[in-house]
Amino acid sequence: MINKTSNKTWQWKKKNDQWKKELVAQTKGDSWAIRKSLHKETVSGNWKESKKCLGREIKATATRIELSDKFTCKQLCKVTDTGIQKILKKHLSNYKGEDGKEQFDLAFGVEGMNKNITKLNKGKPHAPIKKVRIYEEGNKFPISEEESSPKSKKYVEGAKGTNLFFAIYWNKEKKRREYETIPLHKVIEHQKQVAHLPKAERTPIPTDHEKGGFFLFSLSPNDLVYVPTDEEMDDPDLVNFNNLSKMQAERIYKMVSSSGNQCFFIQEYVAKPIVNKEEFSAVNKMEKTIEDVMVKDRCWKIDVDRLGNIQNKIIIKD
Repeated sequence: MINKTSNKTWQWKKKNDQWKKELVAQTKGDSWAIRKSLHKETVSGNWKESKKCLGREIKATATRIELSDKFTCKQLCKVTDTGIQKILKKHLSNYKGEDGKEQFDLAFGVEGMNKNITKLNKGKPHAPIKKVRIYEEGNKFPISEEESSPKSKKYVEGAKGTNLFFAIYWNKEKKRREYETIPLHKVIEHQKQVAHLPKAERTPIPTDHEKGGFFLFSLSPNDLVYVPTDEEMDDPDLVNFNNLSKMQAERIYKMVSSSGNQCFFIQEYVAKPIVNKEEFSAVNKMEKTIEDVMVKDRCWKIDVDRLGNIQNKIIIKD
């Protein structure tokens, strides 16, 4: 998925007064092949103001959104311009249902606000408000790391499906596992930094030992894990991966996705749910086994080749 490569493209070259197509090696950039969209199309600017929210200082990015019947209370609270925020709140106060609740869809789904905007602005003229700027907190990152580049002031959010690395640590003090989903752009940057090292010294992901403790292993979509029983946890020799029993084979799970400290799995032999969004969960994947055991808390990682032969197994006796 992320490889150092000698990319080549077909280009027209003129030789002996004749044009011919040739494969030409890539000469610009670091020649890294990344087969995933790194970020969503929406670009945000850096919001340099520091506002107090819920009793804490925040540093965030800002995005312009259109005022419509989809506008929400949460978005209203995040409008960066306090003057515009007051106008919106005053307009909203005229739209309340019988239960006293504010009706956002009616308030901002029509042009009524801009017709009365001078009155809403204490008699002062104001330009029509069609879009508002709201701040957002999250894991957004700059398009460029170069401070001199204009792109360094533009922020983007990771695209859907790019949470591809789930790190599992062992916290010796708390005697438990700790977890972290690592964004794809951080993994790419890390792999570029360690590319000069011998293969045996490289790590596929950046590890945060201070945050999680001792690094055990990482999981990516389609990786297989085995969920041992209590007896197998105490005595790993009870599991012979070359001759698993039927009950043991049913405890092999496939990693599907992760988010934050959550990791979702499905039994490895399941290709597609028979009953959509009902057989396992509303998202067709689960954190726990069918025996109600949290998979990430005790799983062993299994490495297999393309033919399904076990190449390596990481057995952890916590």
